[in-house]
Order: sequence, then structure tokens, then C-alpha cells
Amino acid sequence: MLKNLARMKHALTEWAIKESMLDDATFFTQKEWNDRGEKLHNDALLVLVIDGSGLFSLLNNGCDTTEFEDLVESFGFWYEQGYSWSLGFYPTDNYDYSRLSGTYTSKLRDPRWLRKAVLVKDEAGHRCEDCGARVCLEAHHCYYTTMSLGYEPWEYPLSAFRALCSTCHITRPIPEIRARAFLARLNQSQLSRLLDGLDNGFNRFEADSFIEFMRKANFHKKHMDEALLLLKKNTDIYD
Repeated sequence: MLKNLARMKHALTEWAIKESMLDDATFFTQKEWNDRGEKLHNDALLVLVIDGSGLFSLLNNGCDTTEFEDLVESFGFWYEQGYSWSLGFYPTDNYDYSRLSGTYTSKLRDPRWLRKAVLVKDEAGHRCEDCGARVCLEAHHCYYTTMSLGYEPWEYPLSAFRALCSTCHITRPIPEIRARAFLARLNQSQLSRLLDGLDNGFNRFEADSFIEFMRKANFHKKHMDEALLLLKKNTDIYD
């Protein structure tokens, strides 16, 4: 159970960072929390204090918490909001915390994976997220964590998946591998700044227009003006 708890803590942290919601959120072990002398969560295995973070808004302002709840459940836990600024995490009754020793393929027959795959397809509206086809779909991992963390196939946030038709499921890994190979030319600082820049761009501009802008941008004024016009097409600019 404790290994699952550690993996969940890491997964929630990485997810919150990706979603720009971690900020000042802080985890407390059971002992650390009880040493504070608070009245709630005294029997929680882990407590997350969320004031000063985007998680506070997520959990207090009526936002969609499906991905957060599913990620917690994926590791065999549930959470309870005690104070408006705190979450306590508890074990799910009758959950099997033992590690599966079978092959990866055998793990894809586990009910926990089957449930996750159904949810991925439901979130996609039962259309292939790459080509739009309404056919039988498969849940595709867009990334895997390092082997040392040992995540099970279902222990990923919903945003780590795409629902794909069988053809796209075969072909998508090709550009994904090329993307990872491209990143090898950048150092860690450049990687972080690139992600910040892409996150900013995709949050402000329509995705295809932003991509075409990056493809066409250069030092020639005429071409740059054309690229800027393309960027503004079908795009809401928030600044």
C-alpha cells in the first residue's frame, strides 16, 4: 500500500505541475499532519494542503474534477476534503495493492485497465482523437514514466492518453518517437522554457494556426507578416 501511496503522490505532483496548479500545495505524512494538532484528517494516510494553489480553485469552485478523482482512484485511494484547503487520502476497501507479475499484455486484461480504457474513450466522445473516425477505439499511452517508478498501465492521468482507431494507434508512435528524439538536442533549461512557451501559445491561440505560425516564421518581413495573419486566423487573442 505504501508503495502505491508514494507513486500516487508523485503522479499527483507531476499532474499538478503539468496543469499549472501545484504552486504552494504541500503534502504531509500522517505523522507530520498529526503533529500540527489539526481536528480533521487524523486517520488519513496522507494529507495535501492546497491553499495558495490552483488545486484550491479546482476543488472549491465547481470545476470538473474527473481527472483528479480518477488519478487518485487509479492507485487504490480516495480523498476527502476536510477544510476548504486540505485533502485527506484513504485506502479503498478491498483494493489489491499487490504488484502484478505478469506480462504487460496480461496487465491490459486487468479490470482496472479495462475501466481506464473505457473512461478514455468516453472522454473522447467515442471518436478517434487523431482522425475523427467513429470506429472501435483503443486507449493509447502518449508517454510512460521511468521504469524505476513502476507505474501500472492504469496509473496515469486521463490526459496521458488518446483514444485512437487501430490505424492511428499503429502510426502515432512514429511522430511521438521523432518528438522525443528532437528533444535530445535541448538541455533541461531549454526543455522547460520550450514547454512554457508551447503551453502559453496553445492556451492563447487556436492549435493549428499556432503550429502553422511556427512552421512559417522567419526573418523575412513579408513571410513573417503572412505568418502573423495565419496565427490570428480563427484565433481569440486574450492579451
